[in-house]
Amino acid sequence: MLAQLVTGATTVAAPVLTAVVHGELLTLRPFGSADGVLARAAARLSMIATGLDPKSLSVPEVACLRRARRYEEAATAFATGEPDGVRQWLLFCCEAFEAGAREANSIADSAG
Repeated sequence: MLAQLVTGATTVAAPVLTAVVHGELLTLRPFGSADGVLARAAARLSMIATGLDPKSLSVPEVACLRRARRYEEAATAFATGEPDGVRQWLLFCCEAFEAGAREANSIADSAG
C-alpha cells in the first residue's frame, strides 16, 4: 500500500502524503537500524516529488531532532492507527514543515 501511495496512486495533499510516508516507515521499521534516518529521507523525497518542497530547501528534520521526545510520542501515536494518533502525527509533521521552512530562511539570511 505504501508503494502505491508513493508512486502516485493518491490525490491526497502533499503534506499529508509526506507525513504518512514518514510515519509508516517509522511504524514498519523495515530496515532494523537507522529506520528514523531512512523515514526522514523518504519523507524528504516525497516533499520533492509532490512539489511541497521541489528544490529541497527546507529542513524539517531539524524540528524532528530538536523535538525528539515529541517526535517519538507523535510517531507512537500514529502507529496506533487511531484517529487522534494520526491527527497528532499530522499536526507534528505540519509544524515540522513550517519550522523547516523558517530554518531554511534563517540559513539563507545568514549566508547573504
